Amino acid sequence: MMQLLDKIIWRVVDFIILLAVVSMVVLITLQVGSRLFGHSLAWTEELSRFLFIWTVWLGLAAGFRNGQHPALNMLINVMPARLMLAYRLVPTVSAMILFAIVTWQGWLLLLQQLRFGELSPILQIGMWVTTLPLVIGSFLAIAGSAVNAFIVIRGDDDQIAPSASQEGLSP
Repeated sequence: MMQLLDKIIWRVVDFIILLAVVSMVVLITLQVGSRLFGHSLAWTEELSRFLFIWTVWLGLAAGFRNGQHPALNMLINVMPARLMLAYRLVPTVSAMILFAIVTWQGWLLLLQQLRFGELSPILQIGMWVTTLPLVIGSFLAIAGSAVNAFIVIRGDDDQIAPSASQEGLSP
């Protein structure tokens, strides 16, 4: 059941990323086209920026879920086997701590933006819309890192679920 839930969550994340990227392409094309006709559509730039923020934070979370976090892999070949597990878990645990802090601080910022009613300059939508992906993405990065760490501990590195963008690609 947990694997199914995990798969559904990451499929939804991949779909949102795809939708955001396609929307950004359409909006930027619309913006460039409108400039050619002498009337720039300012709202396309702001909306593109918001979508970019969503793409960055959800993409970051998807990367951590797939074990694509920063690590010094050059030492793996010369490291004793008994240190290998700890060496592979240190970046994951460090990332989880970092993203726990980011999640908490992002949550506090989101509450502040809701409390003060901050609005975007052009679209006049709540600025919390730009902070929400930070909270969701960093929380999902923690969850994804935890799943990845569990897989590393079990020794099933080949069981890391590829994102939709990676399926069908050979290593």
